[in-house]
Amino acid sequence: MKAIFYLVLSLCLTALPQWACAHAEHDKPRYVAADGEDKGRCDTPSSPCKTIGYAAQQASKGDNILVAAGNYDIEDVNTLFYLISDVVPVKGGYSTKQYKRDVSQHPTRLVGVPPEYVDELAEKGFTIIVDRKGMDDATSMQLSDKMGAVEEMRRKQLNVACTNGRAGQFACSNIDLVAHIPLSELGGNTQGNDIWGHYDLNDGREYALMGLRNGTVVVDVTHPDDPRIISRIPGQDTTWRDIKVLQQFSASEGTWKSYAYVTADNASVGLQIIDLNELPVRATLANTDMTDISAHNIYLSNVDYSTGVPLPGLQPFLHLAGSNNNGGAFNTFALTNPIDPEPVYRNASNTRANYSHDVASMTVFDERKDSQCVNASDYCDVLFDFNENDVRLWDKTNRSTPVELSRTSYPQASYVHSGWWSEDKLVMSVHDELDEQTYGINTTLRFFDISDLTRPVLLSTYTGPTRAIDHNGFVRGNRYYMSNYERGLTVLDISNPANPVDAGFFDTYPVSNLPSFNGAWGTYPFLPSGLLLVSDINSGLYVVRDNTLTVTQGTLSFSTQEYAVDEGSTLNVSVTRTQGTTGAISVGYETRTGSADAADFGATSGRLEWAEGETDSKQFSVSIPGDALDNELPEQFFVRLFDPQGGATLGSPSMATVTINGTASAGNISFTRSSITLTEDASQGVLVLKRAGGKAGSVSVDLVLNDAASQAITLEPGTLSWADQESGNKAVTLTRRVTTSGIQNATVSLAGDHLGTTPQVSIILEGGSTGEPIRNASGGGGGALGLAVVMLLAGLLWRRLVRAYAFHPTQRR
Repeated sequence: MKAIFYLVLSLCLTALPQWACAHAEHDKPRYVAADGEDKGRCDTPSSPCKTIGYAAQQASKGDNILVAAGNYDIEDVNTLFYLISDVVPVKGGYSTKQYKRDVSQHPTRLVGVPPEYVDELAEKGFTIIVDRKGMDDATSMQLSDKMGAVEEMRRKQLNVACTNGRAGQFACSNIDLVAHIPLSELGGNTQGNDIWGHYDLNDGREYALMGLRNGTVVVDVTHPDDPRIISRIPGQDTTWRDIKVLQQFSASEGTWKSYAYVTADNASVGLQIIDLNELPVRATLANTDMTDISAHNIYLSNVDYSTGVPLPGLQPFLHLAGSNNNGGAFNTFALTNPIDPEPVYRNASNTRANYSHDVASMTVFDERKDSQCVNASDYCDVLFDFNENDVRLWDKTNRSTPVELSRTSYPQASYVHSGWWSEDKLVMSVHDELDEQTYGINTTLRFFDISDLTRPVLLSTYTGPTRAIDHNGFVRGNRYYMSNYERGLTVLDISNPANPVDAGFFDTYPVSNLPSFNGAWGTYPFLPSGLLLVSDINSGLYVVRDNTLTVTQGTLSFSTQEYAVDEGSTLNVSVTRTQGTTGAISVGYETRTGSADAADFGATSGRLEWAEGETDSKQFSVSIPGDALDNELPEQFFVRLFDPQGGATLGSPSMATVTINGTASAGNISFTRSSITLTEDASQGVLVLKRAGGKAGSVSVDLVLNDAASQAITLEPGTLSWADQESGNKAVTLTRRVTTSGIQNATVSLAGDHLGTTPQVSIILEGGSTGEPIRNASGGGGGALGLAVVMLLAGLLWRRLVRAYAFHPTQRR
């Protein structure tokens, strides 16, 4: 097998096409020996590196470092951090040359370890020598300072302003720390990965959904200085997860329905669909789709990224990139049933040449839909396919027959990773995840002119102040928000995309700024509050405040976040310019559908303009036609600002909700589920009640146990109330208080006015020996667990087979 490994490696370096070996540096060992040399990639036993720190800088996500017998001085905090963090797992006790592990026969000695880390490193197979005599005062002070920064990464913190370039131990510029939740609180001994946000239109709450190595965590950040962990959805251990959210209005239920979609790479868990409809009480696993057992990234097209709501007149689609099927080419699913995605397109090719690492999309309504697209009619749906070696643009207007419009690469292309598009839809960003390592360059982000979709042209290149790797980025207004690994969050001013410049940053990884895979993985800049979410591999979740928006040209926002208007009238929407008056500026505006559709208001779009020095508010109007419907409930749609020009920025609110007044209703109260199971092992459960269909006036309901239930169960509280204009979910806790033999059925019912369609819940009491426990709160069951075990074993077998031949068909970052 080893001979085959070196044969394939040789072919990768000489004979095979580049796509066949793309990202071949992923998920493999890096070797270290005392007589090694710090050069190359440290990826063969015959050419080991000399130091752990150098090997860690060559490692990719999913790699590990094997350290041969010998003595290794720990003279810098970077090496110590690699040893203790497990971001790149480091293990000692290996023989030289063959790298077989036997801790007793091949002692790996670490010299100069601080006493507090002795036990932790000894458990990893190292022999520890605690000796600081050889460390000079300056080095000792530097180590102490950096270890202090490491400790800050492990500590929860709230409301730390960025002052004189620091927010506590974190370097910063124009970005305040609002909240930091460390990994220890998010999911225990784990690592972070990607992040997305959710704005619940039922009650206006904001959430962070963050991927962890061991699952997905949902955090309520509505009150950002008091973040609250809601639920953890477990998943198979893996370095990679990706998350997106869909929110749609259910007219039959009178409420917004929301689901999160989570993929995992290098795992066998399929597409997890998380039910967000019981927030803020809990989030649960609604379904797992096994069409693709793994995928590197997930993307939802034709949705607003602040709300997750489908764009007016368009159907949302789910796209998987880098899956285990079809060589990793993108696959497309319809979401007619949001918990049961329906495949509508799968690339016929099975070759690795079509592997999609990540995708994004935009809908074009200008003349390009006629002159450059193929399938377009009223619009052209353009998919950005970041395909490792190039960027491919597709006309995806016809989902079943996408047409490739262009392929674009650039000098020093090392791994074409991801990107986004400007709000005027004329510029595309491109992240390359390996060019900093491969060419020894500083952070490099490229922007392309896509006024011609068939021939993108390099417009500009941003070069950062450090060698930290750029990872993922998104546009809001004229700001580009980029996760920059070891530099943390970087914010660029792209008012002039031909000359992008630094506007601010927040360093979530204050240990170093090396081109390594530590630090900020992802960011989400679309919360209506304007707060930014950042996920850090090593240290958890950050909520930060963007102060880069204060500029001399002014900040543009709606005068209020909530408007109300009667049918048969005209709504006047006001936009203000504050904090600056330099230069002539403008901003785009548009309406977006919600529970109100295109028949309920006049779709409106355009631009507002301010002259130099002008401070007056500007208005645009939206017509609200009357109709003959009686007792029609209030309906909502949205207005948004976008694409500011002239250097002005978007403040909050840049999205506002418009309520078309209707017949006031108190709505109804229902249980969200019709049954719950309590076992002897899981004797406590939670019932969730939802107010939907209206929120006028205060309402209350009592919870009543039938005779059988009252003997076996207590509930708290027994009455729930909603105030006037209050909607959303509330929880009741059921506790089993007696042991029963066999299975008994009981009920809890609602009593009061304004009851909905599910006013009663069946309670199943299972005896410890008479039934299999059902963990209702996690949404799982025995069948699902069994399937997960089977898929896990199948995935492990597959990984063992492909690694034996040193070729993984889905190697990527």
